[in-house]
Amino acid sequence: MISRCQHLESNVAANIRAQLSALDTAYWRDRRSHKPNVGLSGEVGHYFSCGRESVPQEIRQLIDDTAPNFFGYDLEDWVVNKTPKQGGMPPHIDNEGYLAVALLCLQSGSGCFEWYHGNDLSKPEQIPDEAGQVIRFDQVDLIHAVPPAHSERYVIVFLYR
Repeated sequence: MISRCQHLESNVAANIRAQLSALDTAYWRDRRSHKPNVGLSGEVGHYFSCGRESVPQEIRQLIDDTAPNFFGYDLEDWVVNKTPKQGGMPPHIDNEGYLAVALLCLQSGSGCFEWYHGNDLSKPEQIPDEAGQVIRFDQVDLIHAVPPAHSERYVIVFLYR
């Protein structure tokens, strides 16, 4: 099931985004070559990730303090995904073994999250990025994607068991 809600004020989301965008490129792993997220047809997405353990302590604490609760699940980890303009992720199913996911958008208008009704690729639904919005899902086999970003896009992916 997919749900969404406003979790943070847009200025708080913008502050987190500003701190993340100021990080040196050495913090970011290119997911085309490091643990690539392979799509259903074998294609590889174009985005970068920075895990919780790699983020400087002050940013880590800020993100930890803003993590959304997901009733019935315990937060286990989080990762920040940075998608460059025209980057994205092909339709895929996550294979990390988590039971639920919450995506925190850090800006508006940069792109969207796309999911498919009944996992039917002919039935896509897009949820546009809105700063501070959380998109939650607990269907572990949900096919989803990130279409090409309109501008640099930052999303915090909270992972639950």
